[in-house]
Amino acid sequence: MHTKAAPSIALLQGRRTLPLLEAYFELHHLKQLYRQGWLRVGIPRATCESVAEHSFFVALLCLFLADTCFPEADASKLVRMALLHDVGEARAGDITPHDGVSREEKQRREREAVQRIFSELPRGADSLALWEEYEQGTSFEARLVRQVDRLEMGLQATVYEHQGAGDLSQFFASVHKVLETPELQALLAELETLRPAR
Repeated sequence: MHTKAAPSIALLQGRRTLPLLEAYFELHHLKQLYRQGWLRVGIPRATCESVAEHSFFVALLCLFLADTCFPEADASKLVRMALLHDVGEARAGDITPHDGVSREEKQRREREAVQRIFSELPRGADSLALWEEYEQGTSFEARLVRQVDRLEMGLQATVYEHQGAGDLSQFFASVHKVLETPELQALLAELETLRPAR
């Protein structure tokens, strides 16, 4: 797993501290963890986004989409879910489909990580339940965040294409597979027109 630095939790050197501080050091690794799929296709480390950057932009998109396209959605729940959806990667890493890890094993590793990270936090059970809701897709908000997660990948791919990364159509194919709502499909269609000529 390629990272900018070792996991920040190691800086505590096994010392116990307040649960909030420990969670911060644990989750800080998301700032250090590159999105591995981009590195695999040759995006330089200097411009490769981190998992934290991706999660932040998924949350922003959810906020904007709740205001513009999905007024029936619980905006607070969307944003919270978007911020939490990749938390397990702080321990499990950013496992891609090319890593030879089954979907079940990936989910097991991430679930174990999320349970550990949230276990001592106040209302940690609420955060865990929200993460589980996302994973299971049991609400409109969970299914919407899953789609926005992929849409953000398409947006980032467009940026990388404009920065000279070449044809990243494989990422757009992945986005097309999961978008179910007409509103997001329309956004993707517009995004496709913004891609550089191939």
